[in-house]
Amino acid sequence: MNKQHATPLAGILSLILSLQPTAAVAVMATSVEAPTGPTSEIELAQRRGGGGGSRGGRSRGGGGSRGGGSRAGGSRSSGARSSRGSGGRTGFSSYSGSGSRRSGSRSSGSRSSGSRSSGSRTAGANRSTRQSTRQSNQGTRQTNRQSTRSTRQSNQGSRQTNRQGTRNTRQTDRNNAINTRQDGRSNRTNTRQNNRTDRVNTRNDSYRKAANNWDRYGRGWYSNNGWSNNRPWNHGWYGGSTWNNWGWYPGRAAAWGLASMATFGVINNLVNSAQSNEVSYIVVPDSDYSLYYPSVTASGDVITFEADNGYDTVRYSANCQQGSLNGGSPQDANEAQLLNAACQVAFGQ
Repeated sequence: MNKQHATPLAGILSLILSLQPTAAVAVMATSVEAPTGPTSEIELAQRRGGGGGSRGGRSRGGGGSRGGGSRAGGSRSSGARSSRGSGGRTGFSSYSGSGSRRSGSRSSGSRSSGSRSSGSRTAGANRSTRQSTRQSNQGTRQTNRQSTRSTRQSNQGSRQTNRQGTRNTRQTDRNNAINTRQDGRSNRTNTRQNNRTDRVNTRNDSYRKAANNWDRYGRGWYSNNGWSNNRPWNHGWYGGSTWNNWGWYPGRAAAWGLASMATFGVINNLVNSAQSNEVSYIVVPDSDYSLYYPSVTASGDVITFEADNGYDTVRYSANCQQGSLNGGSPQDANEAQLLNAACQVAFGQ
């Protein structure tokens, strides 16, 4: 480059750099005239950079410049390196970069706002979940309390029923024990009373029989040896089968289990033994009666006699031919045996 163009060119470049970027571009587009010559450094730089100019040729004027940047007074202008845009490179990349940063900050703000909205929704969902969980837990606790209360009431009712049942059982056992003790006392009392009665009856029977001693009826027909031959009435006709002629005997004897009655031989031995011992009575076989044999007297077929039934001495009358006692049939096997023994003493042979 010619020296006569260097000085005016350096001044123009300094002026361009002091202006705003858009103004500098306009001035450069209108005012700056490219140096003559087919291969100036500016044209070469534009050709190499494809219009944006990433890194052109160096032109030195004053402090010197590199591409779109220039050095004047030892300072390096910003924007020496162009930013990559969608349309290629430009020497004023700082402004587009700052615009990108501002746009990025706005986008960041939008993202922050979106994050706040998303956080608000999440917080609301969490709050709703906690509220639902709290209500569910509260309902579960209420149900559990109600179930526990029902269980306690049921257990209380069962315990009350068990206590009542135990109380009733104890009362029943107590009553049974009382009744058992009372029954035992009653049985012991009855036993003692029965034993006392039996002892009294025995003493009375012994007393009556002792009173009916040998001399009670005086010395009569029975006092001599061979008493059956000394009977003062007609005798010897009452035999062993006479009772079979009594009308009541077959039926009632079978009902009473009375197969037979004492024969004359048995009664004769009892009377002989009593006389030998000077006893005025004989115990009637298979009965509860004692017959006072000296009391027997006969008139025809009718006899009278006395006997002890265990309580009293009773006077009887009998018809040995008809088999009646006190005008009727005997009432049991004891009376039938007493009737037979008296007839054997009176008429037996």
